[in-house]
Amino acid sequence: MSKNILICGYYGFDNAGDEAVLFSIVRDLRTVLGEDIEITVLSNDVETTQERYKVKAVNRWGKRGLLDAVKNCDLFISGGGSLLQDVTSKNGILYYLGLIAAAKYYKKPVLIYAQGIGPINSARNRFLTAKLLNKVSAITVRDKESAEELQAMGVNKAIVVTADPVLSVGRYGADPTAGKEILGHYGWNEEKKTLMVALRPWANEHKFVEQVAIACAQMQREGWQLVFVPMQQSQDDRINEETALKIRELNGEMPIVIKEQLMPVEVISILQNADMVLGMRLHALIIGAALGKPVVGLEYDPKISAFMESIKNTAYEPLYDVQADNLLEYMLAAVDSEALGVNDDMIERAVYPAYLAKEILAI
Repeated sequence: MSKNILICGYYGFDNAGDEAVLFSIVRDLRTVLGEDIEITVLSNDVETTQERYKVKAVNRWGKRGLLDAVKNCDLFISGGGSLLQDVTSKNGILYYLGLIAAAKYYKKPVLIYAQGIGPINSARNRFLTAKLLNKVSAITVRDKESAEELQAMGVNKAIVVTADPVLSVGRYGADPTAGKEILGHYGWNEEKKTLMVALRPWANEHKFVEQVAIACAQMQREGWQLVFVPMQQSQDDRINEETALKIRELNGEMPIVIKEQLMPVEVISILQNADMVLGMRLHALIIGAALGKPVVGLEYDPKISAFMESIKNTAYEPLYDVQADNLLEYMLAAVDSEALGVNDDMIERAVYPAYLAKEILAI
């Protein structure tokens, strides 16, 4: 009888970054454990998740079905992404910790799968995180900063630093065809150098939108075609449009703004057609780097600098004090330098948690 793996994360919310994480985890698990492995996902959109990933899905808000899924699984996976943090919500972390506690109550092995940890600021949340993670079967995190954060909280279990699951796209490659088709609908010129930009709404928008627009407008004057890529359309449309309009005010030329919700494979395919990626969205940077593209970051959260440092790339600007001149300097330098990015070791580390799942299940 095949084993059943239950995956918990921020899935079914039309966030292309988180969906790319799920896409990568499912693909790696099936590659390593075999296509017959049974996978169930806790999702906000059960029907879409089932159809998109060919998995079983359970409503993440339905208490009875959720607990039944935990009770009936052979392995509970928490991750990836940034689930254990309390910046966006002080109490949101309790959902993910509560599910880990439920899995332990039902005596299920728990694997923390390449998560980015923190920031966790509440003393209560730090205490609960350490208490529960000291009871799990295995912990893998996507960067050394996450490991250090857990150790500072009092987690004394072994912590393996792997890499974000999405980096495994470097193992499988990407077909640019679907991306070309989508871009073609927006008038994209395949012959021009293309800078793809992935922003998100955040505090102090007025300042960073203006500075990003000034830097990108200069890139446009240098002959670059600008494409704004939404990683979560419902959130990103407004800020992408606002920034693009400011660029048009400066140059008289409107950048391309993609206005549709993209699936993970579509984002990967679109970014395969980039010559450079300017990313505030973490997974736009990760996918770009995994595909061998020069990437420049806008750091609104420590996870951005953690990833950029992990690929030995210092081309990122702090969002709270972003300066157009600095951003432009990073982008122009990236044109003439070899892309700093993902090596074979990082790709193998991205896939490692799947092998750990196989070991836990004794398959």
